[in-house]
Amino acid sequence: MPKKMTSNFANYLLITWYTFLLINQVCSREQNEVEVAEVVAAMKDACETLPSTIQVTKEEYDDLGNVVRSCEGTIGVTKCEGTCTSQIQPSVVTPTGFLKDCHCCRETWMRQREILLTDCYTQDGKRIFGQQGTMVIHLKEPEACACHKCGL
Repeated sequence: MPKKMTSNFANYLLITWYTFLLINQVCSREQNEVEVAEVVAAMKDACETLPSTIQVTKEEYDDLGNVVRSCEGTIGVTKCEGTCTSQIQPSVVTPTGFLKDCHCCRETWMRQREILLTDCYTQDGKRIFGQQGTMVIHLKEPEACACHKCGL
């Protein structure tokens, strides 16, 4: 192969290699920008239903208002937690001079549950056994959560 042809071929390979590296770097940067944008978008409205526990104490009273028994327990429930996009901007139209667009993470649907408390005590703190040793209570918990306009 003549020297000039070898030199041209080497230049062609070199240019092809640099072009490949440049395209790879640009594509990689664009991919990173897309990934960052997706993470930021996900962080803006990241409201979800999460498991939680609460301590419940329920008292039962007689006709005169005296405590007959007190039942308690630790209950697994769901809660709404997360972040929602909110913003405030100057406005010449609103009386306050600002236009507020606030969103809060809260329930979209509630579920009614029946819970059995099994640790019941008399007014003086003695443990109750048998049928009076348990108490059924009802509570509502979030079944689904989402970002909603605040105050509604």
